[in-house]
Amino acid sequence: MEINSRARQTQKGLCKMKELPKEIERKYLIKKPVLEELKAIPECQATEITQTYLKEDGTGFGRRIRKRGSAGNWEYTYTRKKKIGFGERIELEDKIPESQYLELLKEAAPEQKSIQKVRCCIPYEKQILEIDIYEFSERYATVEVELPAIETTVILPDWLEVIADVTDKQGYSNFSLSWNLKFPEEAE
Repeated sequence: MEINSRARQTQKGLCKMKELPKEIERKYLIKKPVLEELKAIPECQATEITQTYLKEDGTGFGRRIRKRGSAGNWEYTYTRKKKIGFGERIELEDKIPESQYLELLKEAAPEQKSIQKVRCCIPYEKQILEIDIYEFSERYATVEVELPAIETTVILPDWLEVIADVTDKQGYSNFSLSWNLKFPEEAE
């Protein structure tokens, strides 16, 4: 246990020294809200996302590409992520042109499926709720909150029906969901 703690401190130290961007977030499984009701919230910004995971490239980073936007107005990104601690990852993300996105699609992991979702970003209590409504699930959705530190208290609205904190739990990352397009609860 002590060795793991030191390793995390070393990783965090390296992250700081190299000034790599860190993503720190909590993730919750929620009962699927009605998308139109979310979109009716005045501050809600909804966007369609197609997310595809790519074959491993030997760097130790997971790789994905995204097509994000709506009504034909698309933005494309190439992202590399690596876990460094509970709820913490190094995240390197670049905007890319559509031509590069289409070229990277050829490197899609053949066993995994692209995830289709609508992300609703809603400001709440000085936090941004990122609610993902997945095309493949009739019952569940997720909400993520990016934080300055993993210990930061997350405040979720009463109108979200939280089932569980699934931060770093097996089966709930988008990477895991891309294998079967099912939440663990739906596989039973």
